[in-house]
Amino acid sequence: MKVVVAGGGGFIGSNLVRHYVAAGHDVVAVDVDFPEFRLPALEGAQLLTRDLRDPAQAASVMFPGCLFFHFAADMGGVQYFSNDATDWPASLNNARITLNVAQAAGQSGIDRLVYASSACACATEAQGAPLDEAMIHWGTPDARYGQEKRHGAHLFASAPFDARVAILHTVYGPLQEHEGVRMKFPAAVATKALAARETGRLEVWGDGTQLRSYLYVDDAVHRLMLLADEEVDPGPIMVGAEGSVSCDEIARLCLELAGVPDAEVVHVDGPVGVQTRDCDLSRWRAVFGEPAQRSYRDGFGAFLD
Repeated sequence: MKVVVAGGGGFIGSNLVRHYVAAGHDVVAVDVDFPEFRLPALEGAQLLTRDLRDPAQAASVMFPGCLFFHFAADMGGVQYFSNDATDWPASLNNARITLNVAQAAGQSGIDRLVYASSACACATEAQGAPLDEAMIHWGTPDARYGQEKRHGAHLFASAPFDARVAILHTVYGPLQEHEGVRMKFPAAVATKALAARETGRLEVWGDGTQLRSYLYVDDAVHRLMLLADEEVDPGPIMVGAEGSVSCDEIARLCLELAGVPDAEVVHVDGPVGVQTRDCDLSRWRAVFGEPAQRSYRDGFGAFLD
C-alpha cells in the first residue's frame, strides 16, 4: 500500500514515515520543508515539497487507493499559541490546509485518511477530569488552534469517505523541535536539563504545578498505525498517555537523568496554558485493548540519551 504522510517533515510525521518505511511500505512524505536533522528518518521515502494551503498542491498528493495521514499543521508549543502574532495566522494556515485536504480527499479516491486533531480541541472547562472523546463537543477549546482542531475533528468524523480522527495529547521523543518558539515543554525541559550541567539551574514557566501527560513518540506511532488498520472506524479517539505529572516532577526527573539531580529548579513568568490535562483511554481499551505506554523514566531517558 502507498502511504502518504502530509506533515512528513514534522516531528510525529517523520517518525510515522520511519516506521512505515521499516514495515516495507511505499511511503511519500509531504511538507513545505524537510529539516536537515530529520532527513535520516525519512530515508527510503519519496519527499514531495508542497504547500497544502494551495488547493492545487493539496490535490497533487492525493494518490488513488492510498492511506493518507493528515498531520500537516502550523504547529508549536504554548508560547507559540499564547498571542495573536502567532496563534491567529497559524489558525488561518491550519484551516486552509484542512479544508483543502478534505476537499481533495473527497474527490481523489484515496482508500483511507487519518486526521491528527488535538487535546486542545477539548473543553477547557473540564479542569481536573481526564479528557475523553465527548469533550470535543462542548465547552471552550484551548486557543484558536484548539478551535480549528475541533472543527477538523468534526469535519472528518462526518466525511463521506473513510476518515479516522486521532485526538493527540502531548507526544515527545527523538526528532522533536529542540529550539525556538515551536519547541514544546518535553523538549524544552530536556534541553534545559542538559544545560544545567553547566548552569546548575533549570527554569520552568509558572509555579511548576501544571499537570500534563506525555506519550512517547514510538507508542504514539504504534497506536496511529493500529487506528489506520482497524476495519471499523471507532470514531474520534484519544491518543495520549494516561496519568498526569507536574511540570516540576518532569523537570526533576530530567535533571536526575542528566546527572545533575541537585540543580535548582527556578520558576519564572511565562505562558503556562491550562492547569490540568490528562487522558482517558477508556474508548481505546474498548476497541484495541490495553495500550503500550513507555514510562516517563524510560521515555525521557531515551530522549536525553
